[in-house]
Amino acid sequence: MKVLIMAGGRGSRIGDPSKPLIKILGKPMIEYVIDAINGLGEVNIATTKDHERIIQWARSNNYTIVLTSGRDYPNDLIEALRLTGTPTLVLPSDMPLLSKEFITKFLRAVAHIRTPMVTLAAVRGCEIEYTGISYIRDLTMSNGVIPWSTLTTAWTMELININTREDLEEATKLIQRRTQQPIRSVNSLTA
Repeated sequence: MKVLIMAGGRGSRIGDPSKPLIKILGKPMIEYVIDAINGLGEVNIATTKDHERIIQWARSNNYTIVLTSGRDYPNDLIEALRLTGTPTLVLPSDMPLLSKEFITKFLRAVAHIRTPMVTLAAVRGCEIEYTGISYIRDLTMSNGVIPWSTLTTAWTMELININTREDLEEATKLIQRRTQQPIRSVNSLTA
């Protein structure tokens, strides 16, 4: 299995296009995601040519870089999958609280679902939120899309997606509690 970490977003809500490299307790948030999938498959980082800092970081850490057009998420995902192949676990680069246990449970659940793609949604209050976590078994296309099933789970703190400064502060506190490290100030959003 391959692992594809999507890191090509604009970071507009947090004000930093290199959002995956924002440090939490001294470590880029993308590294927390990589730690959660350690040993599960070959890591590929999907980004665009405009994200030079992410490209440099991935190269310096010996990860495979998959360049996409940056047109939009669905197109970038298809482009990346055509380059990496399948089966592939797809993860967002900005979910630093993911754990290997959570990902393993997801993979066990999708093993019993036969659609070409299974995507994870979380029930949070009265809303259903897509998480950006998917498993693509193969690139079978129908009318330009990969047929999929949605697996739903109750929302958990592991699914915090960093989009705002408040999300970043909340994740920092939770990671600090998890690791018992002193909290450093979150004054700068640069890596």
